[in-house]
Amino acid sequence: MSADPQDSRGLADTPPEVLGREVLAAWDAFLAVVTDPATDLERPSRLPGWSGRDTCVHLGSWPDSAVLEGVLASARAGGAGEVPHPDRTNAALLEAHRDATVDDVVGSLREARARLADFFASPEAVELGRLPSRSAVGPLPVLSLVHAGCYELAVHALDLAPCGAPPPSPVLLQRGLAALVDVTGGLAASRGVAMTLTAATPDGGWRFTSGPDGWTTTLAGTAVAGGTGVQGPADVLLDASAGRVNVAQLVLGKRMHVHDLGGWMRLAPLVDSVPGLPGGPALRAAVAGLSGVGAGVQAVGRVLGRLRR
Repeated sequence: MSADPQDSRGLADTPPEVLGREVLAAWDAFLAVVTDPATDLERPSRLPGWSGRDTCVHLGSWPDSAVLEGVLASARAGGAGEVPHPDRTNAALLEAHRDATVDDVVGSLREARARLADFFASPEAVELGRLPSRSAVGPLPVLSLVHAGCYELAVHALDLAPCGAPPPSPVLLQRGLAALVDVTGGLAASRGVAMTLTAATPDGGWRFTSGPDGWTTTLAGTAVAGGTGVQGPADVLLDASAGRVNVAQLVLGKRMHVHDLGGWMRLAPLVDSVPGLPGGPALRAAVAGLSGVGAGVQAVGRVLGRLRR
């Protein structure tokens, strides 16, 4: 990511008070799913071996895990700081809080939301918002990383369906999709990939354009109007990016439409530059076609899952 303060930085260019309202609305929508009377977090989630409670643990704020504070500390230090391995960090956090009750977990989620509200109401939201902070995939603006949490909220809300949870609201799904598109644009810009990519849904979508002067992230319509893109319901696009469903089957079943197959392969340099990214070898080896697009879509989602640890 360029250090030029005049460069475009996607959703990090949004006034913090505006972006803050969107992020907090996503948290409220997620909490509505978690606390719905039909949701039983003790039941198995969609993630193998994880209950609903387990799925929510790493999203909360605990004394031994304060993600926001780490992001801000790195920004104050010029983007420096060690990035813990996300899988090991999540496993250790789950083990440390294995005996936490459902009320404890919900309380940790409310605490995470409260800390974000305090941040957006503070001067630091303006002072640090566009500054780079360390992440598992390289430096990204503070506001990009804070907003990226909406992707996890949206995907994990979908993961709670076997727990009896209601479907997440369009507000949460749209913020999750916005986070997916925004961070992908930031990574494309930082790796020198100049392109435009659209993710369109029946409720509207999002588009990034990356180039030598950074990237922009903007609202898009309900269709991909030429160029590289993907089209389908927001929950389907999020599930595809997270590897929860088979992309080729979605395309063949016409639940998802992929535009400009070759354009997706331009994201290969992005994945090449993220050591150890699951799905990276598959994308690097893929050729234009459904297998390549599937690897590309899911690799982008895996990037999001490794951002804020």
